[in-house]
Amino acid sequence: MSAQANWPDLLRQISKEILTDADFLEGNLAETLTPAHRQAGWLGEPGATEVELAALEQRLATQLPPSYRTFLQTSNGFGPLDYFIWDLQPCQKVDWLVNTNRDVVELWEKGSKQTPSVSDEEYFQYGEEQAGEQVRGEYFRELLMISDWGDAGFLALNPAVQHEGEWEAWHFASWIPGANRYRSFTELMQATLVGYQALKAE
Repeated sequence: MSAQANWPDLLRQISKEILTDADFLEGNLAETLTPAHRQAGWLGEPGATEVELAALEQRLATQLPPSYRTFLQTSNGFGPLDYFIWDLQPCQKVDWLVNTNRDVVELWEKGSKQTPSVSDEEYFQYGEEQAGEQVRGEYFRELLMISDWGDAGFLALNPAVQHEGEWEAWHFASWIPGANRYRSFTELMQATLVGYQALKAE
């Protein structure tokens, strides 16, 4: 999985997959598609301007990781992404998890005080060797929520763990013991497409 992505190509591929999926066209997920999506054959929005990106970084008091910033430049909001995440938020709605879902943060912080933290050896396992429960509750306060809740879960970026300048990316859901974690936002998006294609083919 690459830390960089050709965002126009990747997002067009996701759009094509979703817009040929009966579950989204006429099934129980049809309401996640807008008439504009169907007409354009594209699930994205116009890219964020430098003014919008600078305003977001000023509001968050941080510099966005490269792959996520480039994604926003390509499409300022996108979705549905798969059966579980329906909207990646535009700049104007992106915010720290502690501001949007403080109860989730406090719940995991409380749990982290009662159990020992995951060791580095366990934590820095990615891909198929990773166990979903291997998250650190102390990181929740630092998470940047970048999607809606979708199917009882959301996507977030974790600046507390970085790989070559990229922030760790999380798919958190109530039906995952903790979270599925990736080394970058690009890696998360690539893996999400592969996982979605596998489920779609079943």
